[in-house]
This record gives sequence, C-alpha cells and structure tokens, in this order.
Amino acid sequence: MQAALIPDESRFEYESAAELLSIIKHTADCGSAEEYFLYFHGVTHDHLPELDRVIFWSDIRCTVLFTTENSLQALICRILPGGRHKTLIMNLAMEISFKLDEILGDTYKSINCTRTARRFHLGDIRSKEGYRDLGPRARMGKGVWPPAVIEVGYSEALEFLRLDAEWWLINSAFATRLVILVQLMSDPVAIRIECWAMVPPPPPTRIGDTPIGLPSCVELFNINANGVVTSTSPELRIPYSSLFNEPNGNAQDVVFTNDELSSFAQQIFNMN
Repeated sequence: MQAALIPDESRFEYESAAELLSIIKHTADCGSAEEYFLYFHGVTHDHLPELDRVIFWSDIRCTVLFTTENSLQALICRILPGGRHKTLIMNLAMEISFKLDEILGDTYKSINCTRTARRFHLGDIRSKEGYRDLGPRARMGKGVWPPAVIEVGYSEALEFLRLDAEWWLINSAFATRLVILVQLMSDPVAIRIECWAMVPPPPPTRIGDTPIGLPSCVELFNINANGVVTSTSPELRIPYSSLFNEPNGNAQDVVFTNDELSSFAQQIFNMN
C-alpha cells in the first residue's frame, strides 16, 4: 500500500475537512517539491462528501487526488502543485485523439480522451481518483470502470505510480485493461513511460491454485532531454481491445513510433 511509502512527518490525524484543506494549502504553498503525498488517519467514506465540498469551494491552485482504504480509516492525499503535468497529459490525450481520428475517422469522437478521471469505489472497501481515464463515451457513465487510465507523476513518484497501476488493474476486476504511467523528471530532464496490463501468471504450483493474471509493466520507454528514446520496443502500442469492448478484426491499434515519442517529449521539454 502507498501508505508505507509516506514518511512520518507527512502523516496526520484527521480532525475536520477545513483542517485537512489548511494542511493541503500550507503544503502546496510553502513547499518547493513538485509533488506531495499526505496520509490522514481517521477518514472513512462517510467523510468524502464534505471533503469534496470543501475542496470544490476553495481557491486551491493545485491538483488534489484522494485514495481511501475504509477498513483502515485511511486517506492518502496526492498534491500536484505545478502545471507541467497538466500540459503533458493534455498533449498526450490530444495525440491519442489524433491517432484515433486517423484510424476511425469521425467515429473517434466516441472515445473520451480528455476527461479527468473520476472517483471509483470498490464497494465500501476502498476508493481512488485517477488523473485521466480513456474509454468509449457510451460506456463512461457513473460508476463504470474505464478501460484505460493515464497516471502522471514527478521524479520521486515512480513507486507510487506503479502501485496506482496495480490498484486499477486488480480492483477493477479486469474492467481496466491498460494503465499508462508517465513520469516527468527534472534532474536530469527526462520522461519515462510505462504501460501496465494484466499478464498470465506462472503455472500454479499447487493443485487448486487459480491463476488470474498479474499486473506487470509490458512496455517501457525512457526519453532524455535530447529526445533519445531508450526502449526494447520500436513503438508504444495501445491495443484496440484496451479502449473498446466490442471486437473488431479490422481495427488497428494506436501506435506511437519512437520517433513520435521523441518529438512529443521535446515539445514538452521546450514548454518549460
């Protein structure tokens, strides 16, 4: 669980929604990091409506995402103060839209590539807000798990991001089939992209074991400040079946060549 990665100085006992908001503002305004993780004990799902209301009406100028574990009365608050991650994800979502336009023509509009991810609940056990979800507009109703999710983080967030990928793939019961992790690093300047999916597990070692799949990184790309891509794959591939439920034998996957990834990364670097 991500809580194990959060240091003691970033752990708090929950007192009220107003106090939590005050801690978030102080952290975002007074710190110099690009990303923060705070842990609050004493929060249950019953507190979320009030927290949402307080955050909505505040003048907070940062992205705040919540993950909860109801049985532990735990809330992890992720704070992204800057704007670089927003530019990166917006541009990536647009590039995916353009690719779908090339493949599907006007029907690409049936895919929602630009919606900020919502909060998803696994019953009354746990909940999570992602950064961006991808999926057919007709299938993106309230409470419907997205087929694909994009999560973004900064230099120190890789382990948190990987736990995010595992969370989506496991807790969605296979409804979420692809998680794209994008890590924006500043020292040295670089972008790391990991694509996560469920892969077949090793053969069972005991009679009665039921292999269901393991969340794993299936594609990895490192792009340095000069746009040089390091990867064992010649392209980043988003399978058609990761975005759509209806099979289509003639449909193409969304593919980004390493040259295209290089151009995309250099555009992001040049904006800073």
